[in-house]
Amino acid sequence: MKEFAMRKLLLLLLLSALWCNTLEAQNLHRVNNNTDFDADFTTLQAAVTAASNNDTIYVEGSATEYAGTTINKPLTLIGPGFFLGENPKTQANNVPATFNSNIIFASGSEGSSIMGCRLLGVDLEISVSDITVIRNYLHNAEFTGNSDNILLSQNYVYNLINAGLGVITNTIITNNIIRGQINSEASSGPLIVANNVCFTSNWTFPIDVHNASIQNNILTGGYATIRENTGNTISYNIMYTDGTDVSGNQYNIDMDLVFADFTGALDLSTDGKWELKAGSPAIAAGLSGADCGAFGGPTPYVLSGVPNLPHIYEAEVPASATSDSGLQVSIKVKSGE
Repeated sequence: MKEFAMRKLLLLLLLSALWCNTLEAQNLHRVNNNTDFDADFTTLQAAVTAASNNDTIYVEGSATEYAGTTINKPLTLIGPGFFLGENPKTQANNVPATFNSNIIFASGSEGSSIMGCRLLGVDLEISVSDITVIRNYLHNAEFTGNSDNILLSQNYVYNLINAGLGVITNTIITNNIIRGQINSEASSGPLIVANNVCFTSNWTFPIDVHNASIQNNILTGGYATIRENTGNTISYNIMYTDGTDVSGNQYNIDMDLVFADFTGALDLSTDGKWELKAGSPAIAAGLSGADCGAFGGPTPYVLSGVPNLPHIYEAEVPASATSDSGLQVSIKVKSGE
């Protein structure tokens, strides 16, 4: 059997695993910019243009980066995840769907969601309400207008979650791993900022928000503390800087005791190193006995941002078939978390 045919077979097996959980979607579209795959579209823009409201668009992993686009209708975007080669049992094809220009949720896109995509050095822009951003690799999440009812959860953020150009209300920022800062204007809120890991040496205040319930976060690097600001309730956070232990907050914590591989000595994965070490002071240190950090609470961070759909994480496809035995394919499928 030719290599192309085997690739197509593997792809069909993967899609059947993905689609079994999304049968209620109005339409399903595939985007793949590799010429040897028979996808519906080669660009996200073409898929968005053709899609109807509430359709789902799967953007498949590729070594060739995709261009972003402006979303102007309610859609669900799903990629395969990120850091796929660093963690076990992620995807049989460990190539991410990487975007090299901004993805913009504009007027008309209310009700949209994005999951499992990798925005490398570019921004996710949000200027509307009712957007779900879950399990993505983001450079910046930028709010460029007034937005209400936003969920940012289980993302790996290279730089900023920033509402400097807009006002965000009724928003939940939870279980993210963030190399930079969470920032919002004074008029933002109410917000929930919970169970994040913030590590940076570039920002004086890794969490600089207003009118927020700020709890169960772990802050390290730089000044590594939470700016008081107006309307904030700050409790059960763990910080490595100086402070007074009140409201369940802990200060002067040795982060080498907190995380699985804080110093990088064990060479764990980029996101896996932020899991809690056995005996960590962050275990059961949060509100109501929850673990602090991205892997604690009711929606713990998922390694590599693998979407919550069944997925093939291992596949053995022979290079040839015989008339007697046919093509003996072995696959291992993991249910979505």
